[in-house]
Amino acid sequence: MQTITETIVALRQNRFDFEVIVVLDSVPGDQTGSMTHELCAKFAELRLIERPGKRGVGNAVKTGISAAEGDILAIVMADYSECPNDLVKLLRAVAQGYDMAIGDRFGNGKPHNYPFPKYIVNRCYNLLIKLIFAVASFDTTNAFKAYNARILRQINISSKGFEVFAEIPLGVFLRVPRANITSISVKHSVRKKREAKLSLLKEGPRYIRIVASMFFTAKIKKNYQSIDGQ
Repeated sequence: MQTITETIVALRQNRFDFEVIVVLDSVPGDQTGSMTHELCAKFAELRLIERPGKRGVGNAVKTGISAAEGDILAIVMADYSECPNDLVKLLRAVAQGYDMAIGDRFGNGKPHNYPFPKYIVNRCYNLLIKLIFAVASFDTTNAFKAYNARILRQINISSKGFEVFAEIPLGVFLRVPRANITSISVKHSVRKKREAKLSLLKEGPRYIRIVASMFFTAKIKKNYQSIDGQ
């Protein structure tokens, strides 16, 4: 709830015309829904989309994008891992003309308490993305980004898990080859202690598959354009 409250306060203080959409997968015994309903009564800018059962992060992101009506869209995790003031920086960058603003968690090295094995894999993975796609960021996989909504709504999202946060920016890059992208250093806080090995084993193959898929999509698109131009 801290993420929602402080995000709304920060956006109000910066005089944004905004809406915060919470997409919640409701499961028995979870009190998050009732607490969010209480916040909805307190904040007119807050809207809750509640779905029964676990449908996954990718589906939640797709649902939020479909429901949003603004010209700028930002995706924020609900664990207070990012600072609301950094969200303001991303939103302002897109408002100034960027198609996508990416929050860079590692501009000052490894964040405190960030699992070292996960850090090494993340850095290698993001370097690979930068080399293959020439994206102007060393943290493309970060969920914390803001987008030009018109471009974002053109992306056909297929991911079901956290790999959605790699698929979307690469989708923007492929959809708009000359997309105006900026990377902004942000503060990242590790709020939950988890076994990095388990996370890597579960999510790693999904990330690899999505990057491979996007790479071959880019190659096919390039070859098609070459043939069409002859």
